[in-house]
Amino acid sequence: MKKLIISGLAMFMSLTSVMAQEETGIGNHLGWGVGFGTEGFNASIATDLTQYAELEFGVNYAPGFSRKSDGGVFHSPELGQNRKYINYTDKKPVDIGVKTSINRATLDFKGSVYPFATNENFSSDLFVSLGVSFASKEIASIEGSCTSNGIAPEDLEKPLFVRAGKFMLPVDKKSGELVVDGSCRVNSVRPYVGLGYGRLVPKNTLGFRVEAGCQFSGSVKVYHGDEEVKLLSDYNIEAKSTAKKFMDFFSIYPVLKVSLRGKFF
Repeated sequence: MKKLIISGLAMFMSLTSVMAQEETGIGNHLGWGVGFGTEGFNASIATDLTQYAELEFGVNYAPGFSRKSDGGVFHSPELGQNRKYINYTDKKPVDIGVKTSINRATLDFKGSVYPFATNENFSSDLFVSLGVSFASKEIASIEGSCTSNGIAPEDLEKPLFVRAGKFMLPVDKKSGELVVDGSCRVNSVRPYVGLGYGRLVPKNTLGFRVEAGCQFSGSVKVYHGDEEVKLLSDYNIEAKSTAKKFMDFFSIYPVLKVSLRGKFF
């Protein structure tokens, strides 16, 4: 048994040595990578196709974080009527403490092209990357509650809302409380384009790679249950710029990552 194990290890080491000496070609080498960036921590495996192209499959995970704010309660007439919303700042302010929790985890399938891999006058590991990322549609959850004290009984019979970026998020009334419950969603399939420097499968044992690009997530939409909510602009209500910019940021998500690359063989 020992001789068999030793013989097997010797054969594996010999095969690995031979494969490592082969020139770059389809599936000749398998690489790995770990790093971090605006998508969070990332890990991937990659293989070469030719000296000009490589393929990568990876996963990114960003630890969740929360953002708290106060949302002013208001009601608005139906569309087509007098579009002037009413809040309660002229009476007694009624605010809901709103907590927005954000989580990001994506799977990537990308290809990198090295146009200057072999050139008599200029050789470089500069690359252009194209691919697609897959993730859950929901990028954030919105929740909050407060008592209904301060709102006139006749106003409690009307539809109530809070601002969620540039959206009107309905407020539910449950057992004397005002409750907010919603989610922010984008496309689950997100095209990607980027550029940078460094090989997915390094020529030596280890290498570094830096990449900058954009992930196109599509417009952020807010849902209450399974129903898409209306825009504030539909009611001629101005959106708060800070929250609006915060949501628009996720429509075209900037990607910047630095990674350590290595190869199995």
